[in-house]
Amino acid sequence: MEKHYDVIVIGAGLSGLTAAGLLAKRGLSVLVLERNIQPGGSCGAFRRNGSTFDLGAAMLFGFGERGYNPHRFVMNELEEALDVYCHEAMYRLHYGDQPVIFWPEKERFFAEMRRLFPDSIGELEQLYQQLEKLHETIVTANSAFLAPTETPQTELLAGLLKHPVNQFRLLRLLRKSARDLMRRWVKDPAIYRFFNKLTSTYTYTTIDETPALLVATMFVENHVGGTYYPAGSPMMLAAKLEKAIEKFGGDLRYGETVTRILAANGRVAGVETASGEQISARDVVFAGTVWNLYGKLLPRELLPAGLLDKVEGLTPTFPSSVLVGVVDASAVPSDAHPVEMLIGNPDAIDENDITLYFSSLEDPSLAEPGTHVFMLIGPSAAPWPSPWSEAYQSPAYQELKVAETERMLALVERRFPGFRAGLRYSELGTPATVERYLLKNGGAVAGPKQCMGQELMQRQPAVTFLPGLYVCGESTVMGTGTPAVTISGISAADVVLRARGMPEYRNHPMEKQSVRIIPRGQRGNLPRSEVFYPAALCQWCEKAPCSGACPAGIDIRGIMRRLEADNIEGAQKRLRETSATPKACSRCAGKPCLAVCTRGAFAEAPVPIPELLIAAEKA
Repeated sequence: MEKHYDVIVIGAGLSGLTAAGLLAKRGLSVLVLERNIQPGGSCGAFRRNGSTFDLGAAMLFGFGERGYNPHRFVMNELEEALDVYCHEAMYRLHYGDQPVIFWPEKERFFAEMRRLFPDSIGELEQLYQQLEKLHETIVTANSAFLAPTETPQTELLAGLLKHPVNQFRLLRLLRKSARDLMRRWVKDPAIYRFFNKLTSTYTYTTIDETPALLVATMFVENHVGGTYYPAGSPMMLAAKLEKAIEKFGGDLRYGETVTRILAANGRVAGVETASGEQISARDVVFAGTVWNLYGKLLPRELLPAGLLDKVEGLTPTFPSSVLVGVVDASAVPSDAHPVEMLIGNPDAIDENDITLYFSSLEDPSLAEPGTHVFMLIGPSAAPWPSPWSEAYQSPAYQELKVAETERMLALVERRFPGFRAGLRYSELGTPATVERYLLKNGGAVAGPKQCMGQELMQRQPAVTFLPGLYVCGESTVMGTGTPAVTISGISAADVVLRARGMPEYRNHPMEKQSVRIIPRGQRGNLPRSEVFYPAALCQWCEKAPCSGACPAGIDIRGIMRRLEADNIEGAQKRLRETSATPKACSRCAGKPCLAVCTRGAFAEAPVPIPELLIAAEKA
């Protein structure tokens, strides 16, 4: 093994990028290996014909100045500016014939609730009073942004001595479900049915399955910290984390599949890739599902007795389909919200419940003029094949995709008549697609359910049985959601630093705030130099014909994405890594990249690749 790093991070989703950025800032040599062409994972995006589509995460908590705000903490710590939109309301829920808007202002929210539960609104208000107390004394009181399994014993003891009542309350909550928590204040069965729907849309679990501790965060954080969308798509959050990693000297390699985690002398030794390359490291951080770690990257013979059986016995979240598309602006109601929850059957949890996102309502740069982009996501009960099987390439699979697309569009049409007629383009990601691109086993978009029996302390901690191997992501203690996986990344970084005797990360007041909330409709996250604005025209093509035509073999797609995110240093580094000769673009006479640029097929001109590359060379 010729190459050596202090830490190798497997996976460039939010948790892996967070861990890598924080470790690189401490001066460790860090390598991130990602099998896809770009970072982000479920918090990524892709482009088609000038439109930008979210891959999954499109409503994010954790950016507010108050409340549960790990995203703000990480951006501040890494000193990376990020523009975000704050939703006017978290979402509008179409519950039966009643649309209910989840306003952040409690008075407006309870006015909505009063229409649904006129005779039991007092019960609901009492419940929220208790949830607010739990949120204040337990959720936001722990501002260290560490998973409980990774919090040092000295800090746990200090917390116990300082707030013994709160700690006792926390211990009691660990064994309660959402229903257990609610039954003291709520008697109306209709409220239980309503909250059953809410927990299923948040964490894919019923109120009997949902841990009580999560309820305080789910139902209160909107009123304290708010909900957000990164300008330019959630990919911009990933790109800013990538920028921090490269700023602090870390390396990222895309299109690299890790096939094996190497061990020697009773501890981690490095990794092996699909090409057979072996890279050594003292520590490895795995940012993926436990199903892909145990028995796959780590061979069965290395595992402790019973571990694989436990992992294979975990209940997954629902397989989900994701439909994205472009629709005429006239087909989107004037009162539409960026997030619309469509409930098919108030009395049961099934595949007729979908979430519809109109992200271009806040960020018009995502769509071409006169249109909006949308994303539909919801559970699917169809018999989807494995993406690694022959059936994945069969005509039957294509027919199933057509039927699923029509099913999902029909659910939208029921709420928004005329939507189908305004459709210009759509593309379906089935659970098989989700597994193929994001390695979400069986298309389970949130990994193992965060449910009673496999909740919080019952889940995988950051520290594993194998010294030097650490885990972050949605399979771990923190579970589902972008704030949760971000905290898992912070936790993984801290235990690596702890093992090395290096300073860990703790929340602390910072004078300079890196997260900026911008008004709806304003373009955000632009490069500081207008010279690099046209980099946003790049379509991030999966096959990247521009790079294939480039005589110097430059990674044009990767450089354009970095320039768009104002990552000039990273773009220059990537230019040096992939160019066959220094300043190759300046010396290229034919400019063959322009002739094959995908944008040239649907727009007046291709991306001005040579000008951007030459500007990057000189910057």
